[in-house]
Amino acid sequence: MKIKLGIYSFCFLLIALLASCGASKKVTYIQSEVSRKGKVVDLPSHRKENFIRFQPDDILGITVNVPGEPAVAADYNLPLIPLGNTENSTDYVSTGMGRQTFLIKKDSTIDFPVVGIIKVAGYTQDELENYIKERLTEKLKAPAIVTVRLLNFTITFAGEVNRPGPITVSKDHINLLEALALAGDLSINGKRDDIRVLRPTEDGYKEISLNISKESVISSPYYYLHQNDYVYVPPISQRTQSADVSPRWSSSVGIYSFVVSVITFILMITKK
Repeated sequence: MKIKLGIYSFCFLLIALLASCGASKKVTYIQSEVSRKGKVVDLPSHRKENFIRFQPDDILGITVNVPGEPAVAADYNLPLIPLGNTENSTDYVSTGMGRQTFLIKKDSTIDFPVVGIIKVAGYTQDELENYIKERLTEKLKAPAIVTVRLLNFTITFAGEVNRPGPITVSKDHINLLEALALAGDLSINGKRDDIRVLRPTEDGYKEISLNISKESVISSPYYYLHQNDYVYVPPISQRTQSADVSPRWSSSVGIYSFVVSVITFILMITKK
């Protein structure tokens, strides 16, 4: 009897241990095929070539400075105003940042002071700064300092995250894990192996599925997010199944299953 009880107890504990290990693998991020504990490993990424390129409806902050000639530089800067009531400015971004704001039109252009209409969509931050500097050399004797920033870099989260909705990015790049942290991280019911990223294109959207439970996600060209990306975290299957059952019935089923399991276990250990 004692031997049987020991065997049954061991089997019960083994099943519980295996179940907990399986659950741990489902919720752990950046898993490796081999043990990396205590090791330093270089993981390649597309950070250097994954630049943000400006798009129509982006809001740019552009400032021109000419060292020693502030009066000259003023001609190339929009006036700072509290509310956006002109074609080039907007109240989406606080003017407290000290930059003049330009809304990129549907035709990919902005109307820049003195210079006139210039196409800016498709440029990266560095490329547009250099391009504006080149245009200004035609009009200025002294070299100008041009600063360009994307002011409405937002990503929208939905699904199984703790804080769904749009987040604002204050730098010129962000990866998926950083963005998820700003959204409060995934809930326990969110799929780690099938996070959907919808990226706007000229003809619609491009859908990408990313698996953050594997370290290979860092090497994905879509690991770094772009402005206006929509990130959806689907629920795990248990979550969707429970949604089809009323809360009262779900509780009843859970209690019934627990009672049956206890009775079965008692019968097993008392059976001679």
